Amino acid sequence: MASATYVLNELMRVRLDEPLVCDLLLEGTSVRLPDVRLLAFLGRLVEPCGEDELTALCGEVTGWSGERCRGVVTKLIASGVLRDSTFRHPLLDGAERWDSYGWLDALILHCRTEGQPYGDVVDAARPSDPDAILRERMDRYGPPSFWKRVGGESLVLPEPAPYPDRDLGEVLLARRTHVPWSGTPMTAPRLSRVLADVNRPLVDLRRRAEREYTSRPSVLLENTYGDIETYVAVFDVEGVEPGLYHYAPDRHRLCLVRRGELREEVRTAFTGQERAGGGSCALLMSVVWERHMFRYAHDSRAYRTVMTILGQFAQRYLVALTALGFTTFPTPAHLPEEADELLGTRRFEESGVYLVAAG
Repeated sequence: MASATYVLNELMRVRLDEPLVCDLLLEGTSVRLPDVRLLAFLGRLVEPCGEDELTALCGEVTGWSGERCRGVVTKLIASGVLRDSTFRHPLLDGAERWDSYGWLDALILHCRTEGQPYGDVVDAARPSDPDAILRERMDRYGPPSFWKRVGGESLVLPEPAPYPDRDLGEVLLARRTHVPWSGTPMTAPRLSRVLADVNRPLVDLRRRAEREYTSRPSVLLENTYGDIETYVAVFDVEGVEPGLYHYAPDRHRLCLVRRGELREEVRTAFTGQERAGGGSCALLMSVVWERHMFRYAHDSRAYRTVMTILGQFAQRYLVALTALGFTTFPTPAHLPEEADELLGTRRFEESGVYLVAAG
């Protein structure tokens, strides 16, 4: 019977931490490398090798004794950094398909954020008992802000306009993207209706979190939309001057960021899409990263979560606008630097990541 031979794990990422770490992406495990010279050793593995060959190569590259090298090789095999050359991981075909489409970075994120034990707070004793971890975090750093404040001029929105008498099913079936703008005029009362209704659960959840977080820190985890801000790019809205506004949901007012005609800037920030700057206005949703990361520290899977929540929130805008008779155009496709310039944000603190145009 032929001796086993081994090759390098095909889907492995090396992190230049101290010590070095190999992330085995398909296995969902991580392995520490005790010495940087092992990278040179692993880099020399281009063909299947038996344990004796691997031991000799390790000694040649590192200068270590044969006994030490054999022990290292044994551990690399046991950990999966080196695998039997006759074994093919059952998920490898699918992973190679992702790579063939140029999705390697997405594959790494996908692998590194799946299959983790579910718990709202990493390091909590039990998934249902995160209060101690969050309390310690608040004692050390203080809680993140609940509300964004933009100084300067503001406009208190008028009494919301009523909805037309429409069946919800008919509204949902009427929602389309690639159709002409409806021609329904956007007015301050109609905009007031959309912003008030869409943000009502956001306001309720934030206010509850604000009231209870000192006595029950885990209430922060129930603050579902607590990371989202809305900006309104006004193009043609009766009763509101053209410009960019931040919506303050707790005060139901628009806070002026800057005046002016912004159709072209909005189109540019959203990859040149004509309809992004069309219609009467565009609602731009951003994520305040600190608020989300504070709750989910050390759990990068939460990046998936916030994008899902953002999609839910955008859907609320789409339904409300459609109910009022508007055509909508949603898109997440944006240019980070241009979106920063448009909103006046720093994208690693707050990122504008989703747009819903209406008209």
